[in-house]
Amino acid sequence: MSRYEINSLLYRLKKDRAFRERFNADPKAAMDGLDLTDEERDAFMKRDMYAINRLGGYLHLTMSVPGMAAHVTHPERD
Repeated sequence: MSRYEINSLLYRLKKDRAFRERFNADPKAAMDGLDLTDEERDAFMKRDMYAINRLGGYLHLTMSVPGMAAHVTHPERD
């Protein structure tokens, strides 16, 4: 696993809007040159934040990348 690389990518996706847009347009090209395993690349390609977290991505980062995390909403209580 490449925990440092996973979290560096998550941080960059969170903070660098231009990179995030490039990633959204072509994630494979955006990840070229990064030291990620095939499983890690696949998790990012699928935007599977549960897998990214399991592979070493810090929970805070996995949940704070704009447009990547699926947030659970709950119906309002009566």
